[in-house]
Amino acid sequence: MRKLIDLFSQETDSIEEIDEEKNYDHVVIEIIDDVVKKKKELHYRYNQIFERLWVSAKSIPEKKLIAKKLLNRLLRESDQLFIKAQILATKMCPICKKTKEEQKIFKFSDSLH
Repeated sequence: MRKLIDLFSQETDSIEEIDEEKNYDHVVIEIIDDVVKKKKELHYRYNQIFERLWVSAKSIPEKKLIAKKLLNRLLRESDQLFIKAQILATKMCPICKKTKEEQKIFKFSDSLH
């Protein structure tokens, strides 16, 4: 019975906001965990490629050139994972959603998550 009374009270908005923020915290933790796992897998794959490169029959200058290109690609892909996670966190932020509803001009907030 107490829950029915709470549903119609004024305090439910603040309780729902607290729950929403706690849920958002869990979502952010999941996003961070996912990014770490994906980056770890990505670096592991590139590590295997580098190991194959070192034992290949190519000359040292060729190995150096290929290694530079691979490292550049690895950094770019790693940064892209982080950027996608940051955009996702911004989209799911309850504070940013409220701001978005109020302003309706900006698609995303300027704050980093």
